[in-house]
Amino acid sequence: MFSPLDWSCIALYIIGTFAAGAWMARRASKGMASYFVADRSLPWWWLGTSMVATTFAADTPLAVTGIVAREGIAGNWFVWASVLTYITITVFFAGRWRTSLVLTDVELAELRYGGRPASMLRIFKAGYFSLLVNGIVLGWVFRAMSKISSPFISWPRILGTDAFQMLAEIWPGMLIFDDLNNTLTVLVIFAVVVAYSTMGGIRGVILTDLFQFALAMICAVLFACFAVSHVGGLEELILSLHKLYPEKADKLLQFWPSGSDPLLPLNIFLVYIGLLWWAQYFSDGSGYLAQRINTARSPADAEKGCLWFTFACIVMRSWPWIIVALAALVVFPLDDPMRFSTLGAGVAGDREMGYPLMMKLVLPSGMLGLTFVSLLAAFMSTVDTHLNWSTSYLINDVYKRFIKPNASQRHLVRASRICVILIAAFSVLIAGQITSIEKAWKFFVAIGAGVGLPQMLRWLWWRTNAWTEITGMASAFIMSVGLYLLKPEMRSEYVLAVVVIVSTAISLGATLLTRPVDRTTLEQFARRVRPIGLWGTVRTAAGSSPEITSRCITWLLGVTGTFFALFGPGCLLLGRPVSGTVQVCVACCCLWLMLRRMNAGKAPAGT
Repeated sequence: MFSPLDWSCIALYIIGTFAAGAWMARRASKGMASYFVADRSLPWWWLGTSMVATTFAADTPLAVTGIVAREGIAGNWFVWASVLTYITITVFFAGRWRTSLVLTDVELAELRYGGRPASMLRIFKAGYFSLLVNGIVLGWVFRAMSKISSPFISWPRILGTDAFQMLAEIWPGMLIFDDLNNTLTVLVIFAVVVAYSTMGGIRGVILTDLFQFALAMICAVLFACFAVSHVGGLEELILSLHKLYPEKADKLLQFWPSGSDPLLPLNIFLVYIGLLWWAQYFSDGSGYLAQRINTARSPADAEKGCLWFTFACIVMRSWPWIIVALAALVVFPLDDPMRFSTLGAGVAGDREMGYPLMMKLVLPSGMLGLTFVSLLAAFMSTVDTHLNWSTSYLINDVYKRFIKPNASQRHLVRASRICVILIAAFSVLIAGQITSIEKAWKFFVAIGAGVGLPQMLRWLWWRTNAWTEITGMASAFIMSVGLYLLKPEMRSEYVLAVVVIVSTAISLGATLLTRPVDRTTLEQFARRVRPIGLWGTVRTAAGSSPEITSRCITWLLGVTGTFFALFGPGCLLLGRPVSGTVQVCVACCCLWLMLRRMNAGKAPAGT
């Protein structure tokens, strides 16, 4: 349990975040542009750090711990494949999002397509992403926070056994995450998030994100150091893995799938690297990434912010979690988790619990509270982002667009604050239905797989229309749910592959069988965002655009540099100094060249 020092750290942090929301409340009240995109005034490092803080969720280290236990380090390709996505957004789409001047990404539908199908698409996507998609995301984040808090907070001790028992008798079963004790913890924290995100809007969210990321990153690194020290150092960690798992230690430590019976099968890796990165719903930056991009003060800031986000998200945060996951395999062996510690009983049925139980085992008083606060910060950063993002859809793309188009800005801000509370209540209902973070992750990817390619094509090909997105989204959702119900034993990666192939074929077929967007709408869109790719005479009429070959070179430098920057430190940590040093040097060269090209104006988007 927590010491008074630990409780003090937690209390100070909660008070600070609430104060930040209250401080930004007045500026957020000016209007929707202030409440949802911070008046498009933020520098690159603000928006990039905010993106990282949002993806630095409380669920991620737990999921990584479970993945490493089952598939080794290479299992993280499920996350690492996103490098291709994020660099694509940086080079091809970030600047264009900023010049589009939309408030939400679904608003782009009417700008790009026009007409009734575009209006249908806009309202459908607003409801789909604000309620279903965000409900699932918040649900698995709640589940993660429930697991993290479980070893540390006891409400029977806080409230008294009799009062807790009385509460248990009247509490509705559908609002339980694991058990009532964990549920109460999560709901109390959630209430604080709802309060400050309601007041401060996106500016308050991003302000707290800056501190949340710094705290989470520092504590993740310190926790990894304590975990390594507990098992005797890095060399002893590797030796212990070979002693405990003589037949598969090498495979646990590999970065790439290989061997006769790899923990991560080669065909699964090919799904990640060949399909996953472009099939995800945010493949062009849609969602909360677009919202952050639209807070940038310029297209150049949007691109630099996305590059910083990619580096920090993939390179900086991966190894502290992986090192803790490897240490958990030594402390809580797979065949007998209780061999070295009675805490291993909590890991026996759920390897994701290895992360919070390692916290309890190795961290001293004060550091334990601070690390818990860092995960609390990660939880709050993700939740406040998704609440604000969901609300932007329902208010901007449903309420203002179709229900009350003449509403004043003050009225819309008040409606936004009420909407945050309603979405929060809905997400609590969803959370009670999620049992596994990793499974929820992968189901989420599958249902969104039908819009990945269509959303990229709308920037790159003039022939894409609203039906491309509508049919892709609908077919992916129907197929995902159907396969999970009819083939529950089917690996989620195979589900993803089937969904992507079929939904892509359906959406492309629908594109060719339906009318193209009218010429006037296409030219208006092209003049605003200066698209690249297959735009023919439309782009000629709208003005010139930077050459696609130059952007592809910049993209290749970014992808190469990021992967080498990821694997170089990993090699150094795992006792491969020569390989690690060479890869770090190659990473520095590639990323330096990429930045030079971006600063020289050879790759940035039009303004």
